[in-house]
Amino acid sequence: MAIKIDIQKNDAFLYTPYNKDFISRIKETIGGTKWDLDRKAWRIPVESVPDARKIMRDIFGECDIPSDEAKVTVRLTFSEKVTEQCGPVRIFGKTISDARGRDSGAHPGEDVTIISGMVTSGGSRQNWESVVEADTVALLRNVSESMLTKELPEGVTFEIVQEDDNRDKLIAEKERLLARIAEIDKILAGENTAP
Repeated sequence: MAIKIDIQKNDAFLYTPYNKDFISRIKETIGGTKWDLDRKAWRIPVESVPDARKIMRDIFGECDIPSDEAKVTVRLTFSEKVTEQCGPVRIFGKTISDARGRDSGAHPGEDVTIISGMVTSGGSRQNWESVVEADTVALLRNVSESMLTKELPEGVTFEIVQEDDNRDKLIAEKERLLARIAEIDKILAGENTAP
């Protein structure tokens, strides 16, 4: 879900992914914050938009205004199982495991790829959990560099991955293949003109 702020007269409506830390912070720090059921958005006074953007950047690593901040790709390695009760497992502003109930299973969020291991659901019917199993490796794209200072759950490590190297290799391979196709086209064209 893209983060968006819709300003209407004296109110601003905040559209964000679900995050209990965001909800706590916005309700505790911005007076007049209310959930608008019809819009499925948080309503705040328009004067508080700069404060809301600061909270969004802190929780999600971004807000509704594009930033010049560098984005990186990060590989997370889980040596231990990580769970979140009645909500998603989020690290560096990205959803790693999102379950909706004990038996629902789970899926990764936007910009997240599970390379190995798995995400699932667990817990009880009343106190379900989103789960990232031990020995899981996840790739997170478009992570704001400022998020890398956030504390990680126990048993989770990260490293920045340089994906540009892979892109350069793919471009080089594409150029080589296109050159070979051009050679083949010449050979075939020569065969068609032979007497």
